[in-house]
Amino acid sequence: MPPTDPHAGILAARLGALCYAAWGLFHCKVAFDIWRLGTVQEGLTQGRMFQLAGYMPTISLFVIGVALWRNWRNDQAGYWLTLCVAGWADTIWIVVVVLPGYVDPVRGFVPPTIFLAGAILTTLARRQAARDRH
Repeated sequence: MPPTDPHAGILAARLGALCYAAWGLFHCKVAFDIWRLGTVQEGLTQGRMFQLAGYMPTISLFVIGVALWRNWRNDQAGYWLTLCVAGWADTIWIVVVVLPGYVDPVRGFVPPTIFLAGAILTTLARRQAARDRH
């Protein structure tokens, strides 16, 4: 087996963590946009929009925190947490908003592309860590 660069895994992990942090920051802005949409609604519709506006920063800040705390160090638990939470959020976004055509596909696939970059980079980092152990 050819020698590998011992720094490649940590570099991929950190770049992946930054992608996840960017994903989270983008979604914090989305939370504000959802809140603004809710201000012109009334009753249950307004309440549900505000609820969604509250969920969004919770998910976003969780992903940012895990990415910068655990993915940054190429941690296995952090890998799975960000992959599952951000991946699930983007899957719902695609199925419920993008595929039915509520947003333009070019705009709609920007967040999942950022997620995918983070997922690929952190997967490469985890694979490098596994090779380094053996």
